[in-house]
Amino acid sequence: MANQVLKVVKDTLLKRQPEQSHELPDDQLYTVESGTVYPIHSYAWADDEGNFNEHVRFALKDDNINGFNTWYVFNRDIEVEFDGKLVYPWEEQTAIQILRITEDTVVKRRPVDASELTDEEKHEVKDGMTFELHSYAWADASGEFNDHIRFAIGDRREFINGLSTWYVDEKHAQVEFDDDVVYPLPEARNRPVPAGTPASSTASATAASASKTFSGPTIDLPGHGTVYLAQPIIPNGNFNWAEATKNGSRIPRTKAEVDNILALAKPLQQAREQLGRSFRVTSWYRPEPFNSRVGGARRSQHLGGRAADLVVSGMNGRQVARELIAWWPGGVGTYAGNRSHIIHLDVGPRRKWGF
Repeated sequence: MANQVLKVVKDTLLKRQPEQSHELPDDQLYTVESGTVYPIHSYAWADDEGNFNEHVRFALKDDNINGFNTWYVFNRDIEVEFDGKLVYPWEEQTAIQILRITEDTVVKRRPVDASELTDEEKHEVKDGMTFELHSYAWADASGEFNDHIRFAIGDRREFINGLSTWYVDEKHAQVEFDDDVVYPLPEARNRPVPAGTPASSTASATAASASKTFSGPTIDLPGHGTVYLAQPIIPNGNFNWAEATKNGSRIPRTKAEVDNILALAKPLQQAREQLGRSFRVTSWYRPEPFNSRVGGARRSQHLGGRAADLVVSGMNGRQVARELIAWWPGGVGTYAGNRSHIIHLDVGPRRKWGF
């Protein structure tokens, strides 16, 4: 008989509703320790009405907690296994986003000028401060937040004056994922292909094909020699080695990892040509310790350079997924909430999620 379990990987709280813990009464919370394992009947991270506010809902198989069978838990604090195989999270469903303060300012309880707030409704923060986020938004159903970002802090230890949710002027802060700014969104970039790029096999995108039309920093790739960061990964392509290696800060360690990047670049180029829009890479090759820092899945395809997260100009993740799913050779994933503009594409096993 199949065995499905939920494993707690971090000390956390089970909740009766998918809300932040400080918003719930004590009788709707239950403390659990890392290492706790629950046999479960089912689990879900979303229903027809949307996602569960970064939570997983699960139903216990043969037991209850405080008289209840169904609970919610913050998605970064658990994993789900089916017959010993990890089935949740898939890739960046539980990724950590960071709010970085970019100049001395105040965070606020309401999105108005600081002069209109009482001392209890504002708190000074310094340039360079960071907060691990539970979620963020720049607008709700009523409209925009008066040029502010509303953010909810994910780590209880970082709550400000005991409160999780605050506003900050969007000129004084930015949201980051994997060292890349995801809000405010930068302008989409079109990357022209340098004239004279030789047309040949995929492998010739490496040192053997480097021409005098390229200049600037270089990196050494195992088994492939030296390439320019500005050089296309495949001949006549729009994706370059700077995008795959985070501007040369993450150099592949093996020839196999370089080959993975080459293998992904080919269908990515096909997707770009099909859609006729610019693609912005937010994350590609992400070895350790970078993968763990952003909350990436333990077996993430990013670890070996086989996955990329991208923003396609003028389209959200679901729109891109629907256009590519018929032929894409590996995994296609989309995300809810404030990451709905991101599409995950990889050349691992064929699978899909989020749409």
